Amino acid sequence: MHARRILGASLAAAALAGTTLVAGTPAVAATNASAASCTAKALETVIIRDRTSTSGTALAQLNKGQTASSPCQMYYGGSYTACGITSTRWVKVTKSGVTGYVVGTCVLQPA
Repeated sequence: MHARRILGASLAAAALAGTTLVAGTPAVAATNASAASCTAKALETVIIRDRTSTSGTALAQLNKGQTASSPCQMYYGGSYTACGITSTRWVKVTKSGVTGYVVGTCVLQPA
């Protein structure tokens, strides 16, 4: 019953935000422009990981001020505290042929 309430609240929040929740791992809230390409800029140095978890394998590093391509989507995974904020939001990036996930609170991703 508790899981249904959480799912219902998540769907309602997604509807209010104008996004669509996509099932799977990692969880995704795709924007309406999901086919578009964005650029993510690191506000602080972040580690690019193989999954949406701080225990994910480190693949590369995105230094403060550097940019990487991104699919304009938010991904949800493991909780973390970074750049002064606790969140579960991750951003998928590709830098120099390496694709992985960085903590979403430390990157700027224009819509």
